[in-house]
Amino acid sequence: MSKLVSVRGPHARNDQDYIRIQWNMGNSCNYSCDYCPTILHDGSKPWLPLEMYLNTIDRLSTHYNALHKRLDYELIGGEVTVMPGFEDIIRKISEYNTHSIVFTNGSRTVKWWRKAKEYMDTVILTYHPLTQDKQHLIDVINEIKEDINIEINIAGIGGQVEELGELVEELRSLFKDCKYNNYNNVSICVKTMYKKLLGARSKQETYWEYSNKELAILQRPGIKPQESVHNHENKPQENVPDPTAWMTEFLYEDGTVKYVQNHQIINEGLNQFKGMKCHIGYESINIDATGEIYSSWCGAANFGNISNNNWQLLESKPRCPFDYCNNISDISITKTA
Repeated sequence: MSKLVSVRGPHARNDQDYIRIQWNMGNSCNYSCDYCPTILHDGSKPWLPLEMYLNTIDRLSTHYNALHKRLDYELIGGEVTVMPGFEDIIRKISEYNTHSIVFTNGSRTVKWWRKAKEYMDTVILTYHPLTQDKQHLIDVINEIKEDINIEINIAGIGGQVEELGELVEELRSLFKDCKYNNYNNVSICVKTMYKKLLGARSKQETYWEYSNKELAILQRPGIKPQESVHNHENKPQENVPDPTAWMTEFLYEDGTVKYVQNHQIINEGLNQFKGMKCHIGYESINIDATGEIYSSWCGAANFGNISNNNWQLLESKPRCPFDYCNNISDISITKTA
Protein backbone atom coordinates (compact mmCIF):
# COMPACT_ATOMS: atom_id res chain seq x y z
CA MET A 1 0.00 0.00 0.00
CA SER A 2 1.13 3.55 -0.74
CA LYS A 3 2.63 5.57 2.13
CA LEU A 4 0.18 7.49 4.33
CA VAL A 5 0.78 11.23 3.89
CA SER A 6 -1.86 12.78 6.16
CA VAL A 7 -4.87 12.09 8.33
CA ARG A 8 -7.45 14.80 8.90
CA GLY A 9 -10.60 14.54 10.95
CA PRO A 10 -13.83 16.23 9.87
CA HIS A 11 -13.40 19.37 11.93
CA ALA A 12 -9.85 20.02 10.75
CA ARG A 13 -11.04 19.86 7.13
CA ASN A 14 -14.15 21.96 7.55
CA ASP A 15 -13.05 24.71 9.95
CA GLN A 16 -9.42 25.67 10.47
CA ASP A 17 -10.32 27.92 13.43
CA TYR A 18 -11.72 25.06 15.44
CA ILE A 19 -10.58 23.49 18.69
CA ARG A 20 -12.13 20.46 20.32
CA ILE A 21 -12.14 20.12 24.10
CA GLN A 22 -12.94 16.56 25.12
CA TRP A 23 -13.74 16.55 28.81
CA ASN A 24 -14.05 13.46 31.00
CA MET A 25 -16.08 15.01 33.79
CA GLY A 26 -16.07 12.02 36.17
CA ASN A 27 -16.59 8.26 36.20
CA SER A 28 -19.96 7.94 37.94
CA CYS A 29 -22.54 6.07 35.88
CA ASN A 30 -26.02 4.73 36.48
CA TYR A 31 -25.06 1.52 34.61
CA SER A 32 -22.31 -1.03 35.23
CA CYS A 33 -22.03 -2.96 31.96
CA ASP A 34 -19.82 -6.08 32.11
CA TYR A 35 -17.85 -5.01 29.03
CA CYS A 36 -17.07 -1.59 30.53
CA PRO A 37 -14.03 -1.52 32.86
CA THR A 38 -14.95 -0.71 36.46
CA ILE A 39 -12.74 2.41 36.41
CA LEU A 40 -15.08 3.94 33.82
CA HIS A 41 -18.25 3.68 35.91
CA ASP A 42 -17.53 3.01 39.60
CA GLY A 43 -17.60 6.61 40.85
CA SER A 44 -14.02 6.47 42.15
CA LYS A 45 -13.38 9.80 40.40
CA PRO A 46 -16.38 11.82 41.58
CA TRP A 47 -17.79 14.92 39.95
CA LEU A 48 -15.82 18.08 40.72
CA PRO A 49 -17.51 21.14 42.29
CA LEU A 50 -19.90 22.77 39.83
CA GLU A 51 -18.16 26.15 40.07
CA MET A 52 -14.91 24.56 38.92
CA TYR A 53 -16.54 23.38 35.70
CA LEU A 54 -18.22 26.75 35.12
CA ASN A 55 -15.03 28.74 35.78
CA THR A 56 -13.05 26.53 33.39
CA ILE A 57 -15.65 27.06 30.66
CA ASP A 58 -15.39 30.82 31.24
CA ARG A 59 -11.60 30.78 30.93
CA LEU A 60 -11.38 28.45 27.93
CA SER A 61 -14.16 30.18 26.02
CA THR A 62 -12.77 33.66 26.68
CA HIS A 63 -9.25 32.56 25.66
CA TYR A 64 -10.22 30.90 22.38
CA ASN A 65 -12.94 33.37 21.42
CA ALA A 66 -10.29 36.09 21.58
CA LEU A 67 -8.27 34.05 19.06
CA HIS A 68 -11.38 33.76 16.84
CA LYS A 69 -11.46 30.01 17.32
CA ARG A 70 -14.65 27.99 17.51
CA LEU A 71 -14.92 25.64 20.48
CA ASP A 72 -16.63 22.29 20.63
CA TYR A 73 -16.95 20.81 24.09
CA GLU A 74 -17.24 17.01 24.00
CA LEU A 75 -18.62 16.01 27.40
CA ILE A 76 -18.01 12.40 28.43
CA GLY A 77 -18.03 10.27 31.61
CA GLY A 78 -19.29 8.17 33.32
CA GLU A 79 -22.78 9.32 32.47
CA VAL A 80 -22.59 13.11 32.45
CA THR A 81 -26.32 13.75 32.26
CA VAL A 82 -26.79 12.46 35.83
CA MET A 83 -24.23 14.81 37.41
CA PRO A 84 -25.61 17.58 39.66
CA GLY A 85 -25.80 20.87 37.78
CA PHE A 86 -25.22 19.42 34.32
CA GLU A 87 -27.96 21.65 32.92
CA ASP A 88 -26.00 24.68 34.23
CA ILE A 89 -22.87 23.44 32.46
CA ILE A 90 -24.48 23.09 29.03
CA ARG A 91 -26.29 26.39 29.52
CA LYS A 92 -22.95 28.11 30.27
CA ILE A 93 -21.42 26.62 27.12
CA SER A 94 -24.34 27.85 25.02
CA GLU A 95 -23.99 31.39 26.43
CA TYR A 96 -20.61 31.69 24.68
CA ASN A 97 -22.13 30.60 21.37
CA THR A 98 -19.88 27.54 21.51
CA HIS A 99 -20.95 23.97 20.82
CA SER A 100 -21.62 21.05 23.14
CA ILE A 101 -21.43 17.40 22.11
CA VAL A 102 -22.84 15.16 24.82
CA PHE A 103 -21.96 11.46 25.00
CA THR A 104 -24.78 9.72 26.84
CA ASN A 105 -26.72 6.51 27.32
CA GLY A 106 -29.90 8.58 26.99
CA SER A 107 -31.33 7.21 30.22
CA ARG A 108 -32.73 10.47 31.60
CA THR A 109 -36.50 10.94 31.40
CA VAL A 110 -38.17 12.34 28.31
CA LYS A 111 -39.25 15.28 30.47
CA TRP A 112 -35.57 15.99 31.29
CA TRP A 113 -34.59 15.82 27.61
CA ARG A 114 -37.43 18.18 26.67
CA LYS A 115 -35.79 20.90 28.78
CA ALA A 116 -32.09 20.08 28.35
CA LYS A 117 -32.21 19.90 24.54
CA GLU A 118 -32.47 23.70 24.42
CA TYR A 119 -28.78 23.92 25.39
CA MET A 120 -27.31 21.05 23.37
CA ASP A 121 -26.03 20.92 19.80
CA THR A 122 -25.11 17.26 19.27
CA VAL A 123 -25.86 14.08 21.19
CA ILE A 124 -23.98 10.80 20.75
CA LEU A 125 -26.40 8.17 22.07
CA THR A 126 -25.11 4.74 23.02
CA TYR A 127 -27.71 2.02 23.49
CA HIS A 128 -26.77 -0.87 25.80
CA PRO A 129 -29.13 -3.75 24.93
CA LEU A 130 -28.42 -5.77 28.09
CA THR A 131 -29.40 -2.87 30.34
CA GLN A 132 -31.71 -0.43 28.59
CA ASP A 133 -35.32 -0.34 27.49
CA LYS A 134 -35.67 -0.01 23.73
CA GLN A 135 -38.93 1.91 23.92
CA HIS A 136 -37.35 4.54 26.15
CA LEU A 137 -34.58 5.01 23.57
CA ILE A 138 -37.21 5.48 20.86
CA ASP A 139 -39.13 7.98 23.00
CA VAL A 140 -35.98 10.04 23.64
CA ILE A 141 -35.04 10.07 19.96
CA ASN A 142 -38.53 11.22 19.00
CA GLU A 143 -38.32 14.02 21.60
CA ILE A 144 -35.00 15.48 20.42
CA LYS A 145 -34.65 14.55 16.73
CA GLU A 146 -35.97 17.90 15.42
CA ASP A 147 -33.73 19.96 17.73
CA ILE A 148 -30.33 18.25 18.13
CA ASN A 149 -27.86 16.54 15.82
CA ILE A 150 -28.00 12.84 16.69
CA GLU A 151 -25.60 9.93 16.26
CA ILE A 152 -26.51 6.49 17.59
CA ASN A 153 -24.16 3.68 18.58
CA ILE A 154 -25.51 0.27 19.58
CA ALA A 155 -23.27 -1.91 21.73
CA GLY A 156 -22.52 -5.00 19.64
CA ILE A 157 -23.40 -7.72 22.14
CA GLY A 158 -22.04 -11.09 21.03
CA GLY A 159 -24.83 -13.42 19.95
CA GLN A 160 -27.23 -10.51 19.38
CA VAL A 161 -25.55 -8.69 16.51
CA GLU A 162 -27.93 -9.90 13.81
CA GLU A 163 -30.94 -8.77 15.83
CA LEU A 164 -29.23 -5.44 16.55
CA GLY A 165 -28.54 -4.98 12.85
CA GLU A 166 -32.31 -5.05 12.33
CA LEU A 167 -32.71 -2.51 15.15
CA VAL A 168 -30.50 -0.11 13.18
CA GLU A 169 -33.10 0.10 10.42
CA GLU A 170 -35.95 0.33 12.92
CA LEU A 171 -34.28 3.34 14.52
CA ARG A 172 -33.42 4.85 11.14
CA SER A 173 -37.10 4.77 10.20
CA LEU A 174 -37.74 7.30 12.97
CA PHE A 175 -35.91 9.88 10.83
CA LYS A 176 -37.87 9.22 7.63
CA ASP A 177 -39.66 12.59 7.67
CA CYS A 178 -37.27 14.37 10.01
CA LYS A 179 -36.26 17.86 8.87
CA TYR A 180 -33.38 18.47 11.30
CA ASN A 181 -31.53 15.14 11.02
CA ASN A 182 -31.31 13.95 7.42
CA TYR A 183 -32.57 10.36 7.04
CA ASN A 184 -29.75 9.42 4.66
CA ASN A 185 -27.01 10.95 6.77
CA VAL A 186 -27.84 10.18 10.38
CA SER A 187 -25.21 7.72 11.60
CA ILE A 188 -26.61 4.60 13.30
CA CYS A 189 -24.38 1.58 13.73
CA VAL A 190 -23.80 -1.58 15.72
CA LYS A 191 -20.43 -0.94 17.29
CA THR A 192 -17.69 -3.52 17.68
CA MET A 193 -17.00 -3.99 21.37
CA TYR A 194 -13.29 -4.07 22.14
CA LYS A 195 -11.50 -4.98 25.34
CA LYS A 196 -10.67 -1.58 26.78
CA LEU A 197 -6.91 -1.61 27.25
CA LEU A 198 -6.71 1.61 29.24
CA GLY A 199 -3.35 3.28 28.75
CA ALA A 200 -2.16 0.52 26.43
CA ARG A 201 -0.97 1.12 22.88
CA SER A 202 -1.29 -2.47 21.66
CA LYS A 203 -3.70 -3.59 18.97
CA GLN A 204 -7.27 -3.83 20.24
CA GLU A 205 -8.90 -7.25 20.74
CA THR A 206 -12.65 -7.72 20.48
CA TYR A 207 -14.59 -8.41 23.69
CA TRP A 208 -16.51 -11.26 22.02
CA GLU A 209 -15.45 -13.73 19.34
CA TYR A 210 -17.80 -12.60 16.61
CA SER A 211 -18.94 -14.89 13.80
CA ASN A 212 -18.22 -13.90 10.19
CA LYS A 213 -21.87 -12.95 9.77
CA GLU A 214 -21.71 -10.73 12.85
CA LEU A 215 -18.47 -9.12 11.68
CA ALA A 216 -20.12 -8.21 8.36
CA ILE A 217 -22.85 -6.36 10.26
CA LEU A 218 -20.36 -4.63 12.55
CA GLN A 219 -18.41 -3.40 9.54
CA ARG A 220 -21.41 -1.70 7.95
CA PRO A 221 -21.13 2.09 7.70
CA GLY A 222 -23.34 4.02 10.09
CA ILE A 223 -24.48 6.30 7.29
CA LYS A 224 -26.79 4.45 4.92
CA PRO A 225 -25.11 3.86 1.53
CA GLN A 226 -26.97 5.54 -1.32
CA GLU A 227 -27.86 3.81 -4.56
CA SER A 228 -26.82 5.55 -7.76
CA VAL A 229 -29.88 7.12 -9.33
CA HIS A 230 -29.97 8.50 -12.89
CA ASN A 231 -31.07 12.11 -12.72
CA HIS A 232 -32.96 13.64 -15.61
CA GLU A 233 -31.54 16.87 -16.97
CA ASN A 234 -34.45 19.03 -15.81
CA LYS A 235 -35.10 17.27 -12.51
CA PRO A 236 -34.14 19.42 -9.48
CA GLN A 237 -31.36 17.95 -7.37
CA GLU A 238 -32.08 17.14 -3.74
CA ASN A 239 -29.82 19.03 -1.36
CA VAL A 240 -28.38 16.04 0.52
CA PRO A 241 -25.46 16.67 2.93
CA ASP A 242 -22.05 15.35 1.89
CA PRO A 243 -21.68 11.98 3.70
CA THR A 244 -17.88 12.41 3.92
CA ALA A 245 -18.27 15.61 5.96
CA TRP A 246 -18.22 13.62 9.23
CA MET A 247 -15.59 11.07 8.21
CA THR A 248 -11.83 11.07 8.73
CA GLU A 249 -9.73 11.57 5.58
CA PHE A 250 -6.71 9.37 4.85
CA LEU A 251 -4.47 10.74 2.06
CA TYR A 252 -1.82 8.48 0.51
CA GLU A 253 1.34 9.31 -1.44
CA ASP A 254 -0.11 8.05 -4.72
CA GLY A 255 -2.98 10.54 -4.39
CA THR A 256 -5.53 8.02 -3.15
CA VAL A 257 -8.00 9.50 -0.66
CA LYS A 258 -10.05 7.33 1.66
CA TYR A 259 -12.89 8.56 3.90
CA VAL A 260 -13.69 6.39 6.90
CA GLN A 261 -16.31 6.69 9.62
CA ASN A 262 -14.86 6.78 13.13
CA HIS A 263 -16.20 3.44 14.29
CA GLN A 264 -14.62 1.69 11.29
CA ILE A 265 -11.06 3.05 11.61
CA ILE A 266 -9.93 0.55 14.25
CA ASN A 267 -11.98 -2.22 12.58
CA GLU A 268 -9.95 -1.72 9.39
CA GLY A 269 -6.58 -1.43 11.15
CA LEU A 270 -6.04 2.15 9.97
CA ASN A 271 -4.98 3.43 13.40
CA GLN A 272 -1.20 3.12 12.91
CA PHE A 273 0.54 6.52 12.83
CA LYS A 274 3.92 5.86 14.46
CA GLY A 275 6.48 8.45 13.30
CA MET A 276 3.90 10.89 11.92
CA LYS A 277 3.66 14.44 13.26
CA CYS A 278 0.50 14.72 15.39
CA HIS A 279 -1.24 18.07 15.95
CA ILE A 280 -2.20 17.22 19.55
CA GLY A 281 -2.58 20.26 21.78
CA TYR A 282 -3.30 22.42 18.76
CA GLU A 283 -6.59 21.13 17.33
CA SER A 284 -7.69 19.41 20.50
CA ILE A 285 -7.10 19.29 24.24
CA ASN A 286 -8.40 16.82 26.81
CA ILE A 287 -9.38 17.21 30.44
CA ASP A 288 -9.51 14.09 32.58
CA ALA A 289 -11.78 13.25 35.51
CA THR A 290 -9.34 14.74 38.04
CA GLY A 291 -9.10 18.05 36.17
CA GLU A 292 -5.71 17.43 34.54
CA ILE A 293 -5.39 19.07 31.11
CA TYR A 294 -3.56 17.09 28.42
CA SER A 295 -2.71 17.61 24.79
CA SER A 296 -4.56 14.33 24.04
CA TRP A 297 -5.62 11.09 25.71
CA CYS A 298 -2.24 9.54 24.91
CA GLY A 299 -0.87 12.00 27.50
CA ALA A 300 2.02 13.40 25.46
CA ALA A 301 1.90 16.77 27.26
CA ASN A 302 0.32 18.03 30.49
CA PHE A 303 -0.80 21.66 30.80
CA GLY A 304 -1.82 21.71 34.48
CA ASN A 305 -5.00 21.22 36.50
CA ILE A 306 -8.24 23.21 36.36
CA SER A 307 -8.30 23.34 40.19
CA ASN A 308 -5.77 26.20 40.14
CA ASN A 309 -5.00 29.16 37.92
CA ASN A 310 -1.50 28.10 36.89
CA TRP A 311 -2.41 25.99 33.86
CA GLN A 312 -1.18 27.11 30.45
CA LEU A 313 -2.41 26.24 26.96
CA LEU A 314 0.49 25.31 24.69
CA GLU A 315 0.90 24.01 21.14
CA SER A 316 2.60 20.68 20.61
CA LYS A 317 3.17 18.68 17.43
CA PRO A 318 5.39 15.71 18.35
CA ARG A 319 6.03 12.58 16.33
CA CYS A 320 3.72 9.74 17.34
CA PRO A 321 5.69 7.15 19.39
CA PHE A 322 2.97 4.47 19.51
CA ASP A 323 2.28 1.45 17.31
CA TYR A 324 -1.49 1.95 17.56
CA CYS A 325 -3.78 4.86 18.39
CA ASN A 326 -6.87 3.42 20.08
CA ASN A 327 -8.79 6.57 21.02
CA ILE A 328 -11.26 7.84 18.41
CA SER A 329 -10.77 11.44 19.55
CA ASP A 330 -6.98 11.20 19.13
CA ILE A 331 -7.27 9.33 15.82
CA SER A 332 -9.11 12.19 14.14
CA ILE A 333 -6.51 14.80 15.08
CA THR A 334 -4.45 15.86 12.04
CA LYS A 335 -1.34 13.78 11.33
CA THR A 336 1.26 14.64 8.69
CA ALA A 337 4.23 12.69 7.39
